[in-house]
Order: sequence, then C-alpha cells, then structure tokens
Amino acid sequence: MIRSLKQKKQSKKSKNSDDITEPHTKLLLERFPYSIKDLQFREVPTLHVSQDFFLNPFKTIDDLYNKGYEKFGIVKLLLPSELIVPEKKFFSDLESKLKGKRVETRVQTLNSLQAGEIFGSNTVGFTLQEYMSYANKFECSHKLQGVREVSNQIRQNEIEFWSIVDFPERYNEVEVEYAADLLATKYATGFQDGQLGNLSTINKNCNSIFQVLQEKSEMSGISVPWLYLGMKYANFCWHKEDLNLNSLNYMHAGAPKTWYAIPPSHSEKFLQYFNKKYEKERIHNPRLLYDIVCQISPIELAEQEISIIRTEQHPGELIITLGATYHAGFSHGFNCSEAVNVAPTQWLDEYDRASAEYRMDGNLKKVSFPLEWLLTKVVLMADQVKFTKQSWIKLFDKFKMMIHSEIASRNSILVLYEQVKIVEFANKLEKYDRNVCKICSNYMFFSYIFCGKCLKKGCIAHQSVCACSNPKISLYIRYNSEELQTMLTTLESKANQTTGQ
Repeated sequence: MIRSLKQKKQSKKSKNSDDITEPHTKLLLERFPYSIKDLQFREVPTLHVSQDFFLNPFKTIDDLYNKGYEKFGIVKLLLPSELIVPEKKFFSDLESKLKGKRVETRVQTLNSLQAGEIFGSNTVGFTLQEYMSYANKFECSHKLQGVREVSNQIRQNEIEFWSIVDFPERYNEVEVEYAADLLATKYATGFQDGQLGNLSTINKNCNSIFQVLQEKSEMSGISVPWLYLGMKYANFCWHKEDLNLNSLNYMHAGAPKTWYAIPPSHSEKFLQYFNKKYEKERIHNPRLLYDIVCQISPIELAEQEISIIRTEQHPGELIITLGATYHAGFSHGFNCSEAVNVAPTQWLDEYDRASAEYRMDGNLKKVSFPLEWLLTKVVLMADQVKFTKQSWIKLFDKFKMMIHSEIASRNSILVLYEQVKIVEFANKLEKYDRNVCKICSNYMFFSYIFCGKCLKKGCIAHQSVCACSNPKISLYIRYNSEELQTMLTTLESKANQTTGQ
C-alpha cells in the first residue's frame, strides 16, 4: 500500500497502474538516488546438486565446510527442476492443508525501516486466498516512484526499495505485510506428502545433532520448520540465526527473493557499526538488534568496508546459511518459502561463540537451550543415532571439555564454601528449563548452587549467588562425577568403534 506522507490515512487507488510502464507522477522527472552501479556485489556461491542431496544432506554440509565455503557464510543450491511443484498446484494444495486458517502478519513500512521501530501486527490476518489477493493487488497497483533505470524488474525493485529505505522523506509511504514465522506444525508444511526434500524430517539424518529430538515440542521453533508468505517488498531485516545455527531456506513457489549476506569474518565489524548507528535507539530499546526490525542498506554497509554478497532465490532453490552470518533481504512479489535450523557437528564451536556474545551484551538475548542438555541426549541415545567417525570425535571432544569444566567448577565451590551440602536431582530427566540462573538468566542443566538463607540460586560458574554474610550453600547436581565420566566413556567408545570417516 502506498500512502502520501501527508495523508497517511487516505489510500491512493488506481485501476490501471503498472510499475513497469507507469512511474509515480510525483517523481516522474526525478531519478532515484541509487543506480544499478551502487548495487553491484559479489554473487553468493552457487552449486548444482542432484536428488541425492536429500538422501544424505549433512554429507553435503560437511563437504561445504571441508571445501571452505564457511568463509562465505551462505551458499545457494540449485535443485533438479523436476522437484519443483507447479505453482498453481502448490498453492491449491497449501490452501487445502491450511483449511481456512488465518495467518497473522507483520505490518512493515519501508519509509521507517531504518528507524528501528517495532513492526505493527495485523492480528486479524488473512486466509491464503485473501493474502494472495492482497499481495497481487499491491503489485498491480504499485507505481514506481522514480525514473526507470533498467529493464530487469528485480534490479529495478532493488533500486527503488533501498532508495525508499535510505531516503524515506523523498517518497510516499509504502506499507506491506509479511506472514512470517508460521510454525509448520501449527499451520502447514509446503511440502507434498512423500515429496523428496521435506524439511520436516531433514534433522533426522545422519550427522544431525537434532536427531535426538523425539518430540516436536522439545524445541519448538528451532528444529521444526517455519512457513513464510511474502509479497512485493516484504522483507527480513539483518540478523543471525539463533545461537549461530545453520539454516536451510527453500523457496516453494512464487516471485523471487533477493538475499544479502555478510561473511562471518565481517560479523563483528557489522555489530560494531550497528551499535554505533543505533546508539541512541539502544538506550530506549537495548534489545533492538534481536528484535530484527532494522534495515540497513547494503550500500551503506559496503561504504563502511563491510563485505556484502548477494543472490536471487527462485522456486526450487535452497539457501544455506553457515555460522555467524548476518543476512537480510526482500521479496519481489507473492511467494512461499519454508525454513528450518540444522545443527551439524561443525556448529558446536558456534554455540560457544554465540553464548559468549550474548553474555558480552548483558544477556539481553537468552540462550535458547543448553548445549549440555543436547549432548547429554546424544549420549543417552548413542545406540539410536547415526554419526560418522569424525562427527563422533567432535562430539566427544566437546563433551570432554564441558565435563572437565563442570567438575573443575564444582571443586571450586567445595573449596570456596564450608560445609557445602551436595544434593542430587530427584529426577535426572527433568526438562532443562526447570532451573534458571538468578544472575544471567541462563539454564542450569548439570548443576546449580542454592543459598538456603536468601533462597537464590545460580550457575556454579558464578561461584557466588548472593550477598549473604554466612551463606548456607547447597550444590545441586544432576549427575555425579562417576556418572559424567561414564557418559564420556560412552562417547569415546562410539568414536573409537565407528568405522570409516
């Protein structure tokens, strides 16, 4: 929807408008401040894969790491064309699955995307047909707000999109709605029954740490796919995946998306620039970065010598993000995509980097789950899950480091306090979110200290949880040292006994 900034409440309507042939009359003689030359970025690495990719997807991910693609932070995979479901059939099938369910949307105003304002919400939402109609009506009625520079519509959209974002006062207000983060288990998956490549089952493959998640509710929203319905200029702002997890984003049908990504080596540089640019806004909203509502043009970032790579995603193409990769982008029309997070063993070190970053930022973002819990599940299910020898070795090395750190912290508590009472959990299998640290708000899976005087509890890494003069400290542990050592031995055995690579 386009509105005059002076008349935001009054919609302008046109029956016969087309952004290809009919620029906005207000700016008919004005050029956009950006040109196609400003949007020349390196292309995201692109690879062709066969249907075999879905038989062992984590082998391909291993290959990407082994060949150094991690330095780009993003890769586009071109899948065989026969896997693409025809658009008409796809949306007909999706409508049947949704069964008239309404989807809520984020209301995004292009002219205020740089301002760091929380998006509005359309809680009434749309049915699939209503959203499709809304998106198509917007696209047909949208008037180009400047002189057309190129015939390629995608590139022309880029010029207009970033011109409006960076110079909002020059243009009439453009409002779009984005149906994002629709949990597949609640709404629907876009994949057909039996369709090769269903993201709902991809985490059950060999070398996926998320194999251990038996129930869909165990980690809702991370290991379960999300569905996305987009329209022209509906966009996702700069962000990294939760805990630097890898992600797979598949486009089912519709108009393409343009993606921009910042390689991991420039992640810290982006963060520093973001914090400087939004210094005043972060005073009022310290969580601004994590709210994912700030759109900074890749042109501006490139001027700060922050590396940018770009690509276009079309139906049947899969975008993979690797590690600490900030990414952003927008759609060029009505479309449907589906995404899921994945955890190969190469991600284990990323967990530490992400959680350290959260701590440095004052724990404004909470760790979604404790790695101790996830790896403990791997140990308890060691005979049921499948990993290659190299992956078992990585799991063993990480778990060994965690166990040694845990035992050292426990010993420090015993030395620091007199008469520490050690209490083992009554239920060793209780969920990880039962105990939360009073100091850092992180989950305490293996253990915690508790003061019987003030009734506060916290991570043993803090060593002190209260200011009591004579604290009455208890050390609560889920597993004793012997049990932890037995678990470590289990992983070591799997690493030694597994043959091949």
